[in-house]
Amino acid sequence: MEFRIACAQMDVALGNKKQNLEHAAEIMKEAASRKVDLIVFPELFTTGYCLDQANVLAEPSNGHSIELLRDLAGRFRIFIVAGSILERRNQDIYNTCHLIGKDGKLLGYYDKVHLFPPFEEPRYLTAGTRAPIFKTSLGIFGLMICFDLRFPEIARELTINGSQIIFCPAEFPAERIAVWATLLRARAIENQVFVVGCNRTGSDGKTLFGGRSAIIDPEGTTLSQADDSPQLIDVKINLADVESVRQKFPLMKYRRTKF
Repeated sequence: MEFRIACAQMDVALGNKKQNLEHAAEIMKEAASRKVDLIVFPELFTTGYCLDQANVLAEPSNGHSIELLRDLAGRFRIFIVAGSILERRNQDIYNTCHLIGKDGKLLGYYDKVHLFPPFEEPRYLTAGTRAPIFKTSLGIFGLMICFDLRFPEIARELTINGSQIIFCPAEFPAERIAVWATLLRARAIENQVFVVGCNRTGSDGKTLFGGRSAIIDPEGTTLSQADDSPQLIDVKINLADVESVRQKFPLMKYRRTKF
């Protein structure tokens, strides 16, 4: 299966859903002109990290933000890995990434498991407890979010359960951007999967974010990488490369789980 993936590396207007969603719609239009099949947005791309306003900004999965993105997916016939939004479920608020099909159908979601203490996520948010995979017409996908990248267990679990591509929306600070680049490649190499990291850029007044969104193949080769400015990067991938790499160098066959 061959298809074109894009990362929408964008700045985020803090707390301004209207402006951020309008920007996302413009990016979707550009992606459609490039014949993109799937697009990834950054973590919290509708609000940024203003968690002290989470009670006001959080919305349900059938709220305005996801409904608008579902409409855009159907209009442009593009799968969307919807970065993440602040999602309210019962009395809890989660940092949630939604997967939307090209027909506008909501295919599922992932709640960030590892909440980031320096940004006070544990104070305001509830951690996820599951790492689902998503079987789509394009392939089998796994999701994680930003800080999750530092914990190899999630990527390994997703791989064992069949993921061919792992997507990682993020708001990774510029001061640690070398770590971001290293971990993206590490997760791809050790699991022999495609890894797609979509980071934000710009500043929220407290933190400068580093960009460097990247699409990496199962051998750890960077197929496309952004710099630190807002931009749309895209590349065509072939999922047959996952099986080809694993046949050539069968890491999972030699893996030991007990010592």
